[in-house]
Amino acid sequence: MTWVGATGFTRRPLVVVEDHLHHVSELLDVLAEEDGVLDQMTVVCLDRPGPDTTQITASWLERYPGLQVATRLVDDLSTPRRIPLDPAVFEGAHRFCKAVAGMLRPGGLLLQDIQLATLGFIPPDRWWESIYLANTVRGMFAGSPPACRFLSNKRGYEATFGRDLLDAGFDPRDVMDKSDLPGMVVPVVRSYLGRAFPLVLQMADAPDAAVAKTEEDRREIEGELDLAVWSGEPNVEIGGRLLSRVGLKTGSQEAVTWLELVEDRLNGGEGLPVVDVGTRLAPEGAGRAEITNLAARHIHGLRSRLKDGGAIVTAHHAYRLSDGLRVGRVVARER
Repeated sequence: MTWVGATGFTRRPLVVVEDHLHHVSELLDVLAEEDGVLDQMTVVCLDRPGPDTTQITASWLERYPGLQVATRLVDDLSTPRRIPLDPAVFEGAHRFCKAVAGMLRPGGLLLQDIQLATLGFIPPDRWWESIYLANTVRGMFAGSPPACRFLSNKRGYEATFGRDLLDAGFDPRDVMDKSDLPGMVVPVVRSYLGRAFPLVLQMADAPDAAVAKTEEDRREIEGELDLAVWSGEPNVEIGGRLLSRVGLKTGSQEAVTWLELVEDRLNGGEGLPVVDVGTRLAPEGAGRAEITNLAARHIHGLRSRLKDGGAIVTAHHAYRLSDGLRVGRVVARER
């Protein structure tokens, strides 16, 4: 399941696992103040099924249009942003870990309550063994494993299960106090997502998606899109199913044209007027014939890079990308 251009339930950079509705509500209220965070987030709510679970999870989706929720549902009330959890998730560690890992992007952040009382396979007197679930989830990623942080409203956890945390590869400081969500949890989430996913993929027919500066994310985008451009300094990079990856100096004539073609598609434009392209290329005082010839030779050079030169069409005295192409632009996230 790819996240590129996805409009339904998909893997996200941030997954939160909680077993109580009210704890999730408190966390969402706080994180909603952070611009764009909930658009990158999936909540795995492990509370028991019933009318309250159905009603409250529906209210989250209504209040937070970008949020995704996985929970236990009494009836088949799944939606594009809410899916039911298989009962087997509550009965065995492997099914639980596989389900959570399937919702999380490589290199993402898993926030997990340290006590998941609704999981029947964790002994009540050894509630902290949920830390091993996070460790298993992390181990399910061959490359770019996620980071894991824990939420707790219990005191003295260093003495209770500090050694278990260390044995599982976690620092006791990875446990954050729920009583101070704005002071402890929000800065961690904000900092991690900004650092690990500093880019944004923009497409015409899908919501913006967070992108990591990793070869894994780049290959994912180039494997799903016909044409994708990465705009930045000192180079603009172009790749996708229509061409092998190529780097061009930012501000070069070819880089400018690729960026303009993609922007035209994202904005639903009518193409780049031939005269405008040629005028940008031509010396001052050039006549119309020279301008149009320069534009034609320039576009021929762009077409020659593509596996299908017909992907750039000429219509109504303008150049544009052909209909049906999946096109995207990756830019730096606004701070």
